[in-house]
Amino acid sequence: MVHLQFGVVAEEVPLFGGTVQSRVRLGEHETVPILKMVPTSFQSYLGQRWRVAICLIFYVASGAWCSQVVVPPRVSAVLGKNVTLECRVEVGKNLTLTQSSWERRLPSGSATVAVYNPEFGTSIPPEYINRLYFRSPTSHDATIVLKNVGFSDVGIYTCKVATFPLGNTQASTTVNVLVEPKVYVSAGSSALIDGGNETVVATCIAERARPPAEVSWESNLFGQSEVQLFDDVNGTTSTQVRYIWQPTRHVRGNTLTCVVRHPALQNDFRIPYQLNVQFAPDISVVGYDGDWYVGREKVQMACKANANPPVHHFRWIRLDGEMPQGVEIMNSTLLFLRPLQRNDSGVYRCEVANDISLRSRDVRILIQDQSLAERSNSITVAGAVMGAVLALFLISVFTFVIVTARKTSPSPFTDKVIDLPPTHKPPPPYSERAPAVPLGVHASQVAWLCQTRRAGPGFEQPPASRAAPPATQRSTQQRSNQQHSRLEWVCHQSGSDRVYINHHEHYV
Repeated sequence: MVHLQFGVVAEEVPLFGGTVQSRVRLGEHETVPILKMVPTSFQSYLGQRWRVAICLIFYVASGAWCSQVVVPPRVSAVLGKNVTLECRVEVGKNLTLTQSSWERRLPSGSATVAVYNPEFGTSIPPEYINRLYFRSPTSHDATIVLKNVGFSDVGIYTCKVATFPLGNTQASTTVNVLVEPKVYVSAGSSALIDGGNETVVATCIAERARPPAEVSWESNLFGQSEVQLFDDVNGTTSTQVRYIWQPTRHVRGNTLTCVVRHPALQNDFRIPYQLNVQFAPDISVVGYDGDWYVGREKVQMACKANANPPVHHFRWIRLDGEMPQGVEIMNSTLLFLRPLQRNDSGVYRCEVANDISLRSRDVRILIQDQSLAERSNSITVAGAVMGAVLALFLISVFTFVIVTARKTSPSPFTDKVIDLPPTHKPPPPYSERAPAVPLGVHASQVAWLCQTRRAGPGFEQPPASRAAPPATQRSTQQRSNQQHSRLEWVCHQSGSDRVYINHHEHYV
């Protein structure tokens, strides 16, 4: 309460939640509220500004300036650490600071925790002598530092300033204790097996925080998070976030990141967690290049395996027979200590095992009579010989065709043939043909007919026609006429003006 001149008193009335409302007392019973209902975080600030306004209104006429005390409305302290309670004092020119002090409001009443007097120095009660001190006490600064803050330090603290001749001016702040969470990451209860079911990969825990911490997982996997809250003593809360995911070996070595946010932490707390996905061995055999031949020396096959956890068992066996003599197994390598032989051909198996499973890989080996380079050279030589023979044959055929075409002259008859059938050749000249004698015509008859024709147009029939009996004269006459026609044709063939006519072929 501040006593003003002219019988006016300015007082501060504590409200619920540690806020203060300023009133001006005009008479013995009449008061005027200066600070109305405003947001809690803003009330302390407005109250301090109202006091400045009141000073300006009521003390300018008297020529004195009032004092002002400025403190933050709320201070958050971290459990077990130091907290600073700032108090800035603004004293008027005509005022003298007589004393500044800090009081704490308790259920039983107010208790002084620190006093500063410009003439006599500082005074701290025994219960705070080892935990509290003024940072740099002056007439303008009454800031104190409270060390090793505990839950019992939560409450309202008031900074008071006594000046002459105005008296006391004060302002209050609320101390809240934050509990910094203890953060750690624990692995899931079961190992991560490639191809297994969904399981808890890891759990991020922010333990005994006040207020509860905000916990999350950062990851590029397609998992999901489950959040659980547990209330602890002294108003603290533990937060657990489990990350659930179906393991696959392809993300081996990836990292999950647990992120914790809390007011007691200056920055986000981040904990990386590397995934450890276990899987059965992946086997590969190196050393056999497909060019193993009889007599080749210093050959070997090595069995390589990629597995998690590491492989603890290697074994080489032959499936189609006994292991050949002169072959030695050293760890994961099959060594041929002698030159290769034909009977080394076969199927060999490499077996590998770790804590997850037993796997194997088969290799079929074929021992050739010659090396791949020798076989390639033989094929190259044979191909070259065959190519040369083929080229020589083609050249010979081409030369023969050209020479034959030059020696052959075109046929003169081809210019006189009209509509020549494709399967016939033109007949020889008529003069070169032998006379055609009809079937059944005797040579004596031909001679007689030709001789008679040369003698004149009239001639008698051959004797055979006259000798025919009367009963068969008509038929005999017909045969005679036919025979005569045939003789005429033969005789005509023997003449000099003969012309050959074939009714089935036409030539010009």
